[in-house]
Amino acid sequence: QNLRNGFLTMRNEYHPALKYFNILNEPDLKMPSTADFGGEEGTKQMARAIISAFDAMLEAEKELGVVGPLINFTATFSYAVCSDCGKFPGKPALGQIWRLDDAMHHPEDYGYTPKNDILAAYQTRFVHSFNTQNPATDLKQQFLDDYIATFPSTPVYIGEYHRVDANQTEDLETIYDLAEKNPLFLGISYFEYQVAYWKTGSEMNFGMFGLGSFVLAEMPYFSKTYSIYCLAPEASPLSGMSMPDAVSKTYGGAPVDTTHLCQANPLAVPLNQEGFETVAAQKGEHRMASFIERTINHMGGTVSPDGQKSLSSLAAEYLDASPNDGFATLAGYLGGKPAWASFDAAAECVANRNVGPSVVGAALGWTCSKAKSFSCDDLPSYCNNTYRIGDYVFSRYYKELGAAANPIIDCDFGGAAFFASPKIYDTWTGSTQCVSGGTTFTTTRGASTSTWMAPSRTASTSTFTETSATSTGSSAEVTTTRAVEGTTTVMKFLDMKIPESSAMASSVVCVRLLLGVAL
Repeated sequence: QNLRNGFLTMRNEYHPALKYFNILNEPDLKMPSTADFGGEEGTKQMARAIISAFDAMLEAEKELGVVGPLINFTATFSYAVCSDCGKFPGKPALGQIWRLDDAMHHPEDYGYTPKNDILAAYQTRFVHSFNTQNPATDLKQQFLDDYIATFPSTPVYIGEYHRVDANQTEDLETIYDLAEKNPLFLGISYFEYQVAYWKTGSEMNFGMFGLGSFVLAEMPYFSKTYSIYCLAPEASPLSGMSMPDAVSKTYGGAPVDTTHLCQANPLAVPLNQEGFETVAAQKGEHRMASFIERTINHMGGTVSPDGQKSLSSLAAEYLDASPNDGFATLAGYLGGKPAWASFDAAAECVANRNVGPSVVGAALGWTCSKAKSFSCDDLPSYCNNTYRIGDYVFSRYYKELGAAANPIIDCDFGGAAFFASPKIYDTWTGSTQCVSGGTTFTTTRGASTSTWMAPSRTASTSTFTETSATSTGSSAEVTTTRAVEGTTTVMKFLDMKIPESSAMASSVVCVRLLLGVAL
């Protein structure tokens, strides 16, 4: 289901945002909870759970005919010492990794018969990982030296790293230096983005951001509604700066601008006079520019590459003037299609990815009840989530309104939709297949044929044929992936995991700070 519901693109390739899949976090504390100290059988049970799950994931890839570049897998162990794992009885994490390695090579000794060649997949698509909050100065002697000697061809990274009550800049610079000097050590994922209030106690010491008092939005979730609060940076006293700034400094980035974190978001306020006045009151040129660009996007346009200066000038002009009818004047000016923006005739009314699925879902009920030229009971199978259903329904309903339709008014549905250029909606998985007026693409794999939709910006119909990959992919593809990761050292980047619905993600987005290869 995960593969069908977003991990794969419409062409059965992995989504480009995916690179590593963690089979299980800290399995030595869960499968069973006594695996590290409860006897050999517990360690074997842990390893059997991992290799069987790994085998099932390979089987799912094979069943769905996944093609293209394949992702890597890992299982992230704790930094506990495993006294019964068979090797490294006094070293943290190493015993657990050795036990898993042995199970991959000899699954029959663990009471498991794989359906796929898990050893080949392990040797080409697996990286090891562990979590720790130990000082960076411990890592070489406690772990890296033995790891490199024992597993010389398998990369490793730290899935959760944060030394609490330390000078963050000094500690991170130390571990950064280790990654530079050890090609197998890919680096760290900094733990964590937001304070985990629900965990309570010492587990609340890790977040870079806490929650402020300003409510950005309300999120309905099943039978309850939850407030989404703004973010407030946590302090790092020993670093002499905030936690986000300390991490940014270590990675060579600029300090985090927190000025407007607890103010209304220009990308979320309503596109009307009220929204205009809210943004104007913030007295920020960049904020007003974001609001204006969003208005352009909602009219089926995008700012041209050389139009940013004109956009900034317009933002400054409206900040200074802020007339009572500011939004009407702005919309009238933009309706004249200024030369520094481009407006696409293939723009469509699509679901707004900056709001939650419940907002889109609520608008779909009303829209379906008003539809005349189509029925919401007859949706294509590939429009299979709330946003893609919204693309299908909103685009067709808007077409029914004819030439008199106003994108700002008639393609809004309470913020659930906007009139977007293909430059925007083409970047969303499945959107181009679900909007109105499409041509068909046919994908053939073996005996089965699937038909997809694509926007009709040309008059031709294209057909292409793909062949299915094996469960482990081609060795050339996968070996290249691993070779790059194992030999390329120290590229600094910020890898942000953002859900397709990102407007309400300010408090829940997972930010991964990694060393290694920028993908």
